Amino acid sequence: MPARPSLTPIFNSGVAVVLRKFLFVVLVLLLSVFFCTKDRPGVPKKEIVPAPEPRQVSITIAAMGDFLMHLPVVYSVKDPLTGRFEFGKIFSPVKELIAGADYSIANLETRLAGAAAGYSGYPRFNCPADLAAEMHACGLDMFLTANNHSLDKGAEGVIATIRNLAAAGMDHVGTYASAEEKAQPFLKDIKGVKVGILNYTSSTNGLPVPKDKPYLVNLIDRPVMLEEIKKMRQAGADVIIACPHFGTEYSRSPGKEQRDLVDFLFQSGVDIVLGNHPHVVQPVQFRTVTENGVRKKKFVVYSLGNFISNQRWRYSDSGLLVNLKITKNLDDGETFLEDVELIPVWVDTYQARGQYNYRVLPVEEAIKNYEEGSDPLLTAADYQRLKQVAEELGPDFLFLKEDALEIAKQ
Repeated sequence: MPARPSLTPIFNSGVAVVLRKFLFVVLVLLLSVFFCTKDRPGVPKKEIVPAPEPRQVSITIAAMGDFLMHLPVVYSVKDPLTGRFEFGKIFSPVKELIAGADYSIANLETRLAGAAAGYSGYPRFNCPADLAAEMHACGLDMFLTANNHSLDKGAEGVIATIRNLAAAGMDHVGTYASAEEKAQPFLKDIKGVKVGILNYTSSTNGLPVPKDKPYLVNLIDRPVMLEEIKKMRQAGADVIIACPHFGTEYSRSPGKEQRDLVDFLFQSGVDIVLGNHPHVVQPVQFRTVTENGVRKKKFVVYSLGNFISNQRWRYSDSGLLVNLKITKNLDDGETFLEDVELIPVWVDTYQARGQYNYRVLPVEEAIKNYEEGSDPLLTAADYQRLKQVAEELGPDFLFLKEDALEIAKQ
């Protein structure tokens, strides 16, 4: 009987061996995946740990413009019973803005030379020393003292002002009682961020610095400034703020000399420039500076305008309060300007007890208060002026186009 044909397919023997090996490898891989991914008691899972966030600290510095202490302002706050000058009431509407910053700076455009020197306004200012303690109580930390009125009461007035500021617990920079004091860079450690502050003036209104006391007032002198900036960096400054007293009075645009000086300051290592003197606000500008191949953001306010004065005309009755947020990376020491807030302020006058009184108002808040009827001291005319100031100090005016500055390797 002939053999029955087999039902099993006939494979080439070599192909069968290869196929069996392939199936074996696949099975091993599947079993490996199963046992490696299966939770097993006592065997910890492998987790991907994200890189830690850099450790940072941020500080805020508030800067405001000129304290131009005309006599009507001064005598509006004199207490007839105690004889004390209660300046704090002028600034109560902005006290939270001043005290809320980690550090705050303003320009002292008067002297605190004492009553014996006689209180006076323009052209040679002298103000009661109560101003120092009153502003310190409002949260102000520093007065800039190098300006065109530094020598209004002579060398004695410079030294008396320094003494009265120190007695009130306030810092100062720009004028000095000795060569040793001037030689010491001003560095303020604020929450671990070392802030260097410099202050120079372009003029002392024709009053010469005494030849035997050249340290009294910081004058704008580029070689001297460069050396002091270098010294400040060597002393460990994380950020340097320069406060020049410069420009043309009542001009709302920075002049060529101002722009050139700001370029020089940025080239020399300054990070932030806060200008004063014109008695009106001038624009602000962000600058991208490339130094040794590294890009860095820098910032200038060409003029902060008046913070308090009796200059009641348009543009001089307002100013800026600037909040600077500065952040330091605690791991590598990199420090940078993170944010800037610009707050327009306006000097309001009102009558009470038969005399004029003054107060500094944040513009946007004052507009809102009038519209809500929560500030009975504001009149319809005040409201119109406030809205005008808000427009005058709006973004279209305030922000100059950002530009870049290339700095050659030094």
